[in-house]
Amino acid sequence: MSDKLLQEQINDINRKLDLLIEESTVQRQNREAVNDLVDDVAVISKDAFRTLVTQLDNAGVELDGDTLGCLFIRLIRNIENMGMILETLESLNDLIKDITPIIKQVGLDGISKFHSLEQKGYFEILNQLAIATDTIVTRYSKDDLKRLSENIIPVADTMVNLLDRRFLEKLNAITIALKEIKTEEIEEYSIWRTFRELHKPQVRKSIGFIMAFLTRINEMNIQTY
Repeated sequence: MSDKLLQEQINDINRKLDLLIEESTVQRQNREAVNDLVDDVAVISKDAFRTLVTQLDNAGVELDGDTLGCLFIRLIRNIENMGMILETLESLNDLIKDITPIIKQVGLDGISKFHSLEQKGYFEILNQLAIATDTIVTRYSKDDLKRLSENIIPVADTMVNLLDRRFLEKLNAITIALKEIKTEEIEEYSIWRTFRELHKPQVRKSIGFIMAFLTRINEMNIQTY
């Protein structure tokens, strides 16, 4: 029993020794790889430095060792600031990545809206308004436009009155009546026939309307003066 236990302990020690040897081998290989890398980097750095010195010499550029030393020191002093700059650039890059889909969607929505407005004819209306404005500017002088701007309030009041529903209904009735009257079919009225027509209520009412209209016009003229 004790021999078996002893053999197990020996086997366990052998396994541990194998692990130690394997780990030592791996560490030795890693050190050799690092040393080889350092040697390669040193060779490359030397070649790169020689090439840089040759190129600078060919370009007529002289390197001052003190200046390079000061530059290196300043670079080390500002490592923290450089880190902040890099962090800012990374944040800006992330922001651009986040904003890009939004900007793209806004652009697509804008194009769709412009297309919808074009289909509805808004741009054609704007074009016609531009033509009308150009016609007005060409037709009227600066003095005419100045008088228009000075009298814009009465013009606006007139437009508001024109938009009154009752006035529009009356104006529409007048236009319909003028459209239905045919000049070639109008009969001639003698004086006696005119007198007879004056007895009709609708004729007297029409005359009353004309007289009231003229009276109101005269009153407004007097108030204006």
